Amino acid sequence: MERPPLKELLRDNSKQVLVLDGGQGTELENRGINVANPVWSTIPFINESFWLDKSSFYRNTVEDVFKDFIASGANILMTITYQASFKSVSENTPIKDLSQYNDLLTNIVKFCRSCIGPERYLIGSIGPWGAHVCCEFTGDYGQHPENIDYYQYFKPQLDNFNMNEEVDLIGFETIPNIHEVEAILSWDEKILSKPFYIGLSVHKTGVLRDGTTMEEVADLIKRREDKLNPNFLLLGINCVSFNESADILQQLHKCLPNMPLLVYPNSGEIYDTELKIWKQSADKLHSWDSMVRRYIENGARIVGGCCRTSPKDIAEVSVAVDKYS
Repeated sequence: MERPPLKELLRDNSKQVLVLDGGQGTELENRGINVANPVWSTIPFINESFWLDKSSFYRNTVEDVFKDFIASGANILMTITYQASFKSVSENTPIKDLSQYNDLLTNIVKFCRSCIGPERYLIGSIGPWGAHVCCEFTGDYGQHPENIDYYQYFKPQLDNFNMNEEVDLIGFETIPNIHEVEAILSWDEKILSKPFYIGLSVHKTGVLRDGTTMEEVADLIKRREDKLNPNFLLLGINCVSFNESADILQQLHKCLPNMPLLVYPNSGEIYDTELKIWKQSADKLHSWDSMVRRYIENGARIVGGCCRTSPKDIAEVSVAVDKYS
């Protein structure tokens, strides 16, 4: 069964809520793949055995991750390309030129599509500028973040996804800095020709990692309302604290009541940015059932999980989405 265009699905079905997959990178790590690398979860695809040997450990593991998230109810899934910018790939792998890079991205997208089938939606995942310097959890982009050429950084990956018919939605994930948000919102249909969303990296206190409030983010969008790219489909939060995620989404919904939202928080565990490890937390205050209910009440149209969320978490999300949407 072919999928209808995502923009039409969300526009014509006001009650439709899609279930996103969970923490791909940490799930690969759980299954024995070392993703502690500047290209993060993209590392399996850099290994030649992935493409040459269909029974390789890397290939079977990635396939199994997709298979398990689908079995849990996910109907919109991501390409495993969060830290696959041209800068990150060309500086940290044997792939050095744009032609090789485009071949890599095209092959990854094709592989991801083969794993999820034609009936589910595929998001082309793009991490923030800060991902290549590990500051998506601080938003510290230096003294003059307004002078960074965000477009040139994103352009190779963005151009590839724009042209790839297998990609239904482009996701700018974990964006921690308001200047980066503003840059993305300034791009017209020539630069962003597919539906896209912006996922904000938000501190548990409810502000963007650089200190910008949700009200200020909303004001930026309102000021640009007449100039916004019509492909700007959703705004949301991701890689955010599980406990605070519903409150933060509620604040966004209050500021932008007509904006379709998406949310995919962390599992509730805490990431230590210095040790670069996840720490168990006994402070998970809510169930997925109660959180998903609140997400949907506050405008969420796509709900899933980010780091450390497993197929088990997504199964709970799926049950709750069916219950409340």
